[in-house]
Amino acid sequence: MTAQTEPKTNETTEQIRTVQARLGLSQKEMAMYLGVPHGTLCNWLQGTREPSVVVKRLLYVLGTVEALAPALHSALVPERK
Repeated sequence: MTAQTEPKTNETTEQIRTVQARLGLSQKEMAMYLGVPHGTLCNWLQGTREPSVVVKRLLYVLGTVEALAPALHSALVPERK
């Protein structure tokens, strides 16, 4: 029998989860929001890959836009189908 281990998390992964929950996005919508393939996002959330420095900066910029220009930010959030 194999023991299951908790997925590795890091600060950026937690930030991605927080943003996803705050915006109410599915994983596919979150991937679209960040401009990455769905599989890439899944790898980050599972802890098998770590987001690059570029993604970390993008999260910071998107958070700043969300805080300072909510109307502009809403145009960046994928529409629900």
